[in-house]
Amino acid sequence: MCRLIADLLLISAPLILGQIIIFIEKEEAMWKGFVLTFVLFLIQVLQTYLMGQQYHYNFNIAYNIRGALMSSIYRKSLRLSSAAKRNTTVGEIVNLMAVDSNRFFELLPEFNAIWAGAVVIGLVTWIVFQYLSYAVFAGLGVALFTFPFSVFIGTRLKALQVEQMKFKDERVKSMNEILNGMRVLKLYAWEPSFEKLIAGIRNTELSIMKRIAVYNAAGFFLFTLAPFLVAMASFITYVLWIGGTLTTQKVFVPLALFNILRVPMTFCE
Repeated sequence: MCRLIADLLLISAPLILGQIIIFIEKEEAMWKGFVLTFVLFLIQVLQTYLMGQQYHYNFNIAYNIRGALMSSIYRKSLRLSSAAKRNTTVGEIVNLMAVDSNRFFELLPEFNAIWAGAVVIGLVTWIVFQYLSYAVFAGLGVALFTFPFSVFIGTRLKALQVEQMKFKDERVKSMNEILNGMRVLKLYAWEPSFEKLIAGIRNTELSIMKRIAVYNAAGFFLFTLAPFLVAMASFITYVLWIGGTLTTQKVFVPLALFNILRVPMTFCE
């Protein structure tokens, strides 16, 4: 409920902005301007408060789930049979507790964005349609055009993370064996050999992390560029195809609404 009301308030802010623009153009009574400005301020305060409450509740749930998962994995690791221990390394168990369980912690705070994004996109599209008519669908077409690129980036990131986890498991396993056999390593002077082994695994991890960083940068670039392309396509279609005339209200209100679409579009993709 906090997220739903916060998103509705977020969408209503550009509508109040449109009323302020009308107030300035028509030079209406001064009290109306003060009321609109106060309402806009109040909307921002309430929206921020409700989003904060939503994240507060979700983070509490996420902390509890992560703690429960870590406890369950640790309890399970103590009860593994000898046969099961041969197929499960210490590195895998550590990564399950430290990394995989943390994925739930990262997911829960943004879980509401999955359904809220669809609601925001639908409402924003309907409101922009009142200003730009069918030109809004040109912008949505551009958004759909960027969808395959987002899917490709997400798929590659998932594959690279799986590959990274495999080498991380191997590195943690090797480090555990080295620490347990430190005396033997010292006696046989095997330090350089094992140092080279760990460095090789780590270099492979770093190369994968560099590729992950490149795909993250591409995703952020698309995240930043998409709302601009959507707005540009809608305005061009409205002027050249439909033959409409852009006014101050028809520019600033849709621009503010398109800017709101940035985060929901990313989560829906």
